[in-house]
Amino acid sequence: MCPAAETRLRREASLIDPLTIPGVHHVLVRCSYDVPIIAQLVQQIKYHFWHASGDILTEILAPLVPHLPRQAAIVPVPLHVRRFRERGFNQSDLIAKALSKLTNLPVAHLLRRVRYTPPQAKLSAQARAKNIIGAMQSADTQTWPRAVILVDDVITTGSTIAECAAVLRQHGVRTVIAVAIAKG
Repeated sequence: MCPAAETRLRREASLIDPLTIPGVHHVLVRCSYDVPIIAQLVQQIKYHFWHASGDILTEILAPLVPHLPRQAAIVPVPLHVRRFRERGFNQSDLIAKALSKLTNLPVAHLLRRVRYTPPQAKLSAQARAKNIIGAMQSADTQTWPRAVILVDDVITTGSTIAECAAVLRQHGVRTVIAVAIAKG
């Protein structure tokens, strides 16, 4: 990232989003997707697997750390196996690993996407909510944490996060905090 881009990014405030998502205690996002450098970064990570993203992600996520619990598992929003094969990686997993590096909290793959769905970005808010219903299930896990930091790249309507939170809460997770790089 060039020095000018880094300076612009540092000026962007972190947001504790007033978005209400069922089953989620609060939502933390680094900034709006309308910030061009953030939109470019998300697109580079998501669609071009930008290998240099790790250090930049830790820098972007650092301002959120004081707002996170000291004991929790970091859970990336899962991709369906078909989409994982198409991309070769899960961008939420990259973000989760960067957050883990900052917090020393473990990354736990507690969820799996069991139904292939069209990309949420191309759908209306109503279609997003309908599209994701029943797409998530629990992974084969014996132990469930009491608190989870649920990580995604962008939160727009919150439909994906709500579906994930519902599965987590069915398994006894009491606190779900959603974290994303951007609010769409």
